[in-house]
Amino acid sequence: MAPLRSTFGDEILRENEVAGELQAARAALVPAEVDRYRRLCREVAALMSTVLAGVRPDDTERQVAARLAGGLVALGADPLVVLAAGRDRLSYRHPLPTTGPIGAVAMVVVCARRQGLIANVTRWIRFTPATAEEEDVQRRLFEVEHAFFAATRPGAVLSDVFAAGTAAYAEQGFAADEWTRHHQGGPTGYNGRDPRAGASADGLVVSHQAFAWNPNVPGAKVEDTVLVGNGDPEVLSVAADWPTLTVSGLARPLVREQ
Repeated sequence: MAPLRSTFGDEILRENEVAGELQAARAALVPAEVDRYRRLCREVAALMSTVLAGVRPDDTERQVAARLAGGLVALGADPLVVLAAGRDRLSYRHPLPTTGPIGAVAMVVVCARRQGLIANVTRWIRFTPATAEEEDVQRRLFEVEHAFFAATRPGAVLSDVFAAGTAAYAEQGFAADEWTRHHQGGPTGYNGRDPRAGASADGLVVSHQAFAWNPNVPGAKVEDTVLVGNGDPEVLSVAADWPTLTVSGLARPLVREQ
C-alpha cells in the first residue's frame, strides 16, 4: 500500500508504523459487522455441510476442494484457503489438495472472505465407523479447545490465553509439545488470524471480538469462528444438520459418518 500523507502536515505515515493501532481498532466488531459475520459464517458452514454430503470415497481431494471453492464464489465470498486431506494424508496439518482419493476419512478446511470478514471452518467426514481410540482422541481434543475458550474472556492477555490452551494438551494426555507442530489460531475478523496467537502476543481480548482457535493432533482437528462475549463464546459457523457433541455447554462439530 502506498504511504498516506498526514492531513496535519508533510509527515508520511506508513501502515506498518500503526499496525498495532489498526489491529486494536478493528478488534471489537460493531453490530453491523457482527450481523454480516453471522450470515457469512452460517452460509459457509451450510455450504460445507451440503458439499460434503455429496462426497464419496473415490472423489479426489482436488475435486472436493474445487466444489467448495466454486460454492464459496457463488456465495460472493473469496476462497482464501481451501484444504483437503483424505485418509492417506491426515498426518499433514496444512494439507494442500492433491489428486489422491478421499478414502474412508477426510478433513476439509475453509477460510472464506466476504465484505472483508473471514469465516474459518474445519469439518471431518468418514465412511467407516470410528474406533474407540479415534473417538477418545476427538473427545480429548474438544477439552483442549474448551481450555482455549474458557480463557478467552474480555480483558485477558492473548499470551495468557495461548498458555492456558497449549497447557491443556498435556493435561488431556497428548504430547506436551503437540501445539508446536501447527499454529493454534487466535483472533480473526479482517485477517485470517489477527494476529496469530503465541507466547509473545501482548494484545488484550475485547468484547465482540472474533476468534478462531484450531487445536489439532494427528488425525483430529477442530475449528470454528466464534464471537467473544461475557460468557461462553457464540459459535458463528453453525449448520443445523451437522452432528454435534455438547462440551461444557457448547455444541461442537463431530466427525460426520455418511
